[in-house]
Amino acid sequence: MTQTVAVRWGRTLGLALPLIVLNTGWIANSEMRTKVTEITITTLFIGVAFLLFLLSIGNALIRKLAPQAALRPAELFAVYVLLSLSSSVAGIGNLGFFTPFLTNAWRYGPERGWEKFFPYLPSALLGPRDPARLKDFYEGHTSFFTREALVAWGPSLAFWGVFLFLLFSTLLCLAYALRQRWADQEHLTFPVVALPLELCREGVPLFRNKLFWAGFALPAFFYTLNTLAGLYPSLPSLPFNKPIDLMALNAPPFSGFGMVVALIHPSGIGFGFLINADMLFSLWIFHAAKKLLNFWGVTQNWRDLGTDTQNEHPDQFPFIQFQSWGAWLVVCVAALFAARRYFAMLPQQPGARVALTGAAIGFLAIWAMLVLAGAPWWLPLVLLTIYILLQLALARLSAETAVLSPLLNWVDPQSMITTLAGTAALAPTDLSYLATLSWFNLDYRAAVMPQALQGFVGMRRSHSPLRPFAFACLLALAVAIVSALLWDMQFYHGNGAATANVNNYRPNMGSSPWAQLNGWWGRNRAPDSHAWLGATFGAATTLLLGFLRTRFMGFPLTPSAYVLNLTWANELFWLDLFIAWVLKASVLRYGGIKLYRTALPFFFGLILGDFVTGAFWSLVGLGLGAEIYRTFPN
Repeated sequence: MTQTVAVRWGRTLGLALPLIVLNTGWIANSEMRTKVTEITITTLFIGVAFLLFLLSIGNALIRKLAPQAALRPAELFAVYVLLSLSSSVAGIGNLGFFTPFLTNAWRYGPERGWEKFFPYLPSALLGPRDPARLKDFYEGHTSFFTREALVAWGPSLAFWGVFLFLLFSTLLCLAYALRQRWADQEHLTFPVVALPLELCREGVPLFRNKLFWAGFALPAFFYTLNTLAGLYPSLPSLPFNKPIDLMALNAPPFSGFGMVVALIHPSGIGFGFLINADMLFSLWIFHAAKKLLNFWGVTQNWRDLGTDTQNEHPDQFPFIQFQSWGAWLVVCVAALFAARRYFAMLPQQPGARVALTGAAIGFLAIWAMLVLAGAPWWLPLVLLTIYILLQLALARLSAETAVLSPLLNWVDPQSMITTLAGTAALAPTDLSYLATLSWFNLDYRAAVMPQALQGFVGMRRSHSPLRPFAFACLLALAVAIVSALLWDMQFYHGNGAATANVNNYRPNMGSSPWAQLNGWWGRNRAPDSHAWLGATFGAATTLLLGFLRTRFMGFPLTPSAYVLNLTWANELFWLDLFIAWVLKASVLRYGGIKLYRTALPFFFGLILGDFVTGAFWSLVGLGLGAEIYRTFPN
């Protein structure tokens, strides 16, 4: 029996909490200001990987000089997880989009024709309409820490801060309850935590491996060269991560394939090497199948070529958007159904019983908050249920495939509700609250659920008790929410949300809920029959692939790969995964598991070299206030 490792929570939290404050400030002042590499768009966060790299080096030096003062592996891993949770809170899709959402309706509504739905908006949940407060927020040159600003913004920030804490705590409780089933019983690989656990091992033996440093050096050298070439054009460069559209020069009907983007990310190849070979094969095969179906649809005049940059037309044949709704929901529901006996036994385990109770209380508290704020009783019930199912599905897929950057275009609760139910069935108040609750459903790249689940799995692999760790996670979430809100508000009041001092992507995304609402308003659309058929087909295909995998040994196609290719998540990484599949299949065939384990440090180096270099130049770009070479996912 493995001995439990005690965590000295005083020193662990004493290090983690100040770093959380600094990390949320880094995210606000880097991602929301410059256009260099974004550090919260990957399942292993780029910024946190960089911090863990520095902490590992520092801790190894301390261990040599003063062994008693060094952090134990479980303590260092706990710091990593708490920083990851803070990045989820502050990052893209969560608070990264939040504060402009509160006031963009008032700021841009009159010029964009949004005033028609102003009477139905829940003003108490949104930011101030006072022109003076809007001027400070959008034009800058002031401070958030004034009495007038704090009073004007305080109620809405407090409401949503409590809302987010309850929402993320609910996901944390569900992750606690699911860990044993997915990690210990189904033996999912959780490839994302492999590198952090290696960096947290006592003495960091990975750093003594020459193959690791060879892998690290490749992206570090070329990304640095490319960055310097961007600053000094006379220098040579090799931008292998620059996207090339293989279909850009093709005339119809071959342009019906849409964008087929070819680029290479060292970290993509590195993560691919950690994934099951069947999964790798399926990921690029399903990507190719989607492109072929797009092409066939154009030849049959079933879909338009269009002019959009992605050329996806997900609501046209083969109805990728609609397939994705059924597939993403059923992958979660099927996993939960398969674990029904496990859930029946959970109430007998005190820790799991507390977690399930906490999840139920959190969900009901959120629902009550929204209903008391004026939302129709059914709407938060449906929307939050879909949201949690999507988070669980994403956590499940991350446990199997190491989703590199989960940009789930067109997979969101608000689109499902308005399309499947039809806008004609929704009252103006329903639509306004649906838009108000959509701001945290625009982008799931910084999703909390995968980070929480991976954290529990890693702490268990570090032989640490999970209950005190769960409470530490709750504290980290609270600190991250407060610090991120304060950093963001001061950032916009200082720089101006509508000025050139800000990366306009974040403020523009804050307008997306209101643009969606404008698109729904007055349309009176009936339920979309194509959407229902597509969702049913996506669900059935996912179930069929799962059945074939369990009934026929050696069946190579996986439902998870099919589900991922129904979004934008694999568009920029299919070539990385194809290369990884070729390398891994060759290594296993000709060298077996021994050669695979020997080669593994090289691929760890590819990942860390990619992320450390990207984070380093993010800090340089922040210091210079400049837009420099983007390492990932360019």
